[in-house]
Formats: sequence, C-alpha cells, structure tokens
Amino acid sequence: MIDPRVASGLRDLLPAVMIPRERMLQTFRETFSSFGFVPIETPHIERMEVLTGKGAGSDEVLRQIFEVTNKGGTPGELALRFDLTVPLARFVAKHMDEVGVPFKRYAIGSVFRGERPAKGRFREFVQCDFDTIGTDSRLADAETAQIIHAALAAADVPPFTITLNNRKILDGVLETLELSGKSGLVLRSLDKLAKIGRDGVTAELARPAEEGGAGLSPDQAARILDFAEAGRGGPAVLDAAEASLGSNPRAAQGIADLRQVLHFLEAGEVPPGRVAIDLGLARGLDYYTGIVFETTVDGWERFGSIASGGRYDDLASLYTSRRLPGVGASIGLDRLLALLEEAGALKAATSTAPVLFANFPGVDPAIAVRLAARLRKVGIGCEIYPEPIQVGKQMGYGSKHGHKLAVIVGPDEAAAESFNLRSLETRHEDKGLAWSVLEDSVHGALELLDNGRLPS
Repeated sequence: MIDPRVASGLRDLLPAVMIPRERMLQTFRETFSSFGFVPIETPHIERMEVLTGKGAGSDEVLRQIFEVTNKGGTPGELALRFDLTVPLARFVAKHMDEVGVPFKRYAIGSVFRGERPAKGRFREFVQCDFDTIGTDSRLADAETAQIIHAALAAADVPPFTITLNNRKILDGVLETLELSGKSGLVLRSLDKLAKIGRDGVTAELARPAEEGGAGLSPDQAARILDFAEAGRGGPAVLDAAEASLGSNPRAAQGIADLRQVLHFLEAGEVPPGRVAIDLGLARGLDYYTGIVFETTVDGWERFGSIASGGRYDDLASLYTSRRLPGVGASIGLDRLLALLEEAGALKAATSTAPVLFANFPGVDPAIAVRLAARLRKVGIGCEIYPEPIQVGKQMGYGSKHGHKLAVIVGPDEAAAESFNLRSLETRHEDKGLAWSVLEDSVHGALELLDNGRLPS
C-alpha cells in the first residue's frame, strides 16, 4: 500500500481549519472590495524568465523556486510562482490598455517556495494580495496600511502592530557611508536583525565579497546597526533621524513621505497604537523602492510577519518601457491561521450549516427535505442527517460538528404539521411550533445565539 503521508512542508487541511479559513478569506475579499479593489487571477505556472528577471526577487527567494517540467518538456522553461506581485507586474504590462491606471487589484491564491519547513512556514501557502498600480501618491501608500488594519481587525485577529519604514531612508544612510553600490547585500543582511541578532548581522556584513558578503568595515557595520536599533518607536524617531540625515536628500524625502503617511493614517482612524516606525526595516525583496510594511501579532512576533509589502516603482519595467509605479501588501493566510491555532484564538467548526434536520425513524424524509429547502431559500444553511438512526445519536452528531440548532419532526409532529426546535448547546427545546412559523422561529433563535443569548 502507498503511504498516505504528504510531502514535507505541505499539509492536508481539515474542516476545523478550512471553515474559519474560508470565513477569513470572505472577510478579506469584502474589505478589499470596500476600498475599490477588483479581483484578478494569474496562472500558478509562469515562464522562468518572468520570475527570475533582474530585480524580480532576492537571491534567496530565487533559489527556492520550484521548476516545472512536463514529460518531454524543456528544463528551466517554466516554474511555480513564488509570490503574486511579480505575476501582477507581468499582468499589468500585458493588459494595461484594457484595465487602465490607476489599477487597484486583489488576488488570492497559492504560491510556492522550496524553503525549509518550520512553524508557520510552508512550501505551499496562500497569499492575499492587494496592490495599486500607476500612481506615486502617498495616499496609496497610506491606504495600503489602512487596508491591512481594516482586514485584520474585521477578521478578529488579536492585537497587532503595523511597522513602517521607507527604503529611501536606508538608502540615504548607505549614501552617507559611500555604500550605495552594496545596498542589496546590506539590506538583505539588515532584514535578518530580528532573527539572527546584531552579532549575526555584523558577521554577514563583514564577510568578504568573494564569499558573498558586503565586505563592510567594523565601523561601517556598527553605524548601520546603531541607526537601525535607535530607529524604533513612534513618530519621534523620525525627528532624530532627520537630525542626523536631514542633509541627505533621499533620506529627507523618505522621512517626509513617512510623516505624510502617518498623517493619512490618523485621518483614516487607524489607532496610533497599531502603528510603529522601525528605521531598520528593509524587507528582503530587491524590488522595494519606498515605503515598506510588516505586521506582527503582539506577543507572537516569533511567527514573523502576517502581512507585509511596500512600494515597488520599478518592477513593471522588467516587462514594459512604460513606467508603472506600484504599492501593495500581502496577508499571509496560512501563517496567520497557524498562529491563531497555536494561540487558541481560532474559532474552529466542522459544519458550514447552522441547522441540523433530524431524520426521525418512521417519518417520511421528504418532510425534512421540504422544510430544509424553505430555510435555504431565506439564506439559512441546513443539513439533513442521511440515516434514520436513534435521534439522540443524531443530536450528538450535530453537537460534535458545530450545528447550533436541530429541527425535529417526529410522527406526532408530522401529523400536526409542527416541529420541535432544539438548541444543541443548552438542550433547550421549543415544542409544537407550526410549520408556518419555521423561518421566523429559526431566524430568531439563531439571532439570539449570535448575540450570546442562549435559550434556556
């Protein structure tokens, strides 16, 4: 027999996870749509040259690409997408005359990376992306952070912090140290500060160029890390950064941009406690050119970012001569769900319908079919138990699978055209309700349960 286990880094998802997952996805879709974003879809498989073009992804990500070769195909021609942003840039370059700019899109789908599996890290995972293409506006930058906040708050994610920076500020730091030519190497190392600590980043920065490092002197590494570590907190850190870097035009522009974004977030009623500045935040991907975002759940920072992104003004230039600046972010659905599950904050359920119809022994099942159809017509989900077994066992099934109510029609009820309505949590039962009040009775009972008022 074949071993039914899945490959390393991949998972089967049971209903207890899939049901809250689907509800969360619906919440995200509704949030994205409420800000005017429209859905698109791109293929899971892209041409390798699309995914590996200069600036499309960091060397680390590119090493994790899954190559796809069909039998008799050409090796190195196709690959699975590693994110949804690079395919977006290709999509816009191909369809920009049809969609126009500014173009606000969202896309939700699986991406694939051959990285080492770990807690909250998988080789296949779902990203929920939203991006605005065709504008340099700081309003679009701020709206990205505002949507992150709105989506996570609507999904009842525990308290979280959206951390902001602007890559122009870090570029200014490197210019003052005459290290602009090594920005990619330096920023990728700096991005690991929270994971490997100051000593680890210092060692990476000092590694000679021939060994893949930046070859920085101890003084250069120390000045970069001192700046990064001192630049964490609220808006006041921008004042300190301006005092030390204000003469550098790139850094000054980055600081001004961040201040404007904070102003817009305040206007959009994003609570100040949900936003933080980290002037060492770089993000690992090479295509970011301006604002960058990372979001962590307070107290669960070890899981890493659950929503991240930034501005990428030059990415689409890989595929078109037309300048198409963009900004966007991605919510990492699977990492978020893994975090919520471990935190005990995932509202698990194994049923998608709140009402269970009993299949009472000796009663024509067509009665349950007819009554359930009436409830579905008014938007109330119902499941009919398929076998006419002992009713107590059917009620146990309903309780186990998360049904809220049970409708029971026994022989006496069938003769009187009535039903009993049972709360599966409290076992309270209203008896002898007429079929004519079915919809109103079930709707009212569900409303009580949703408001935390249990029948007794």
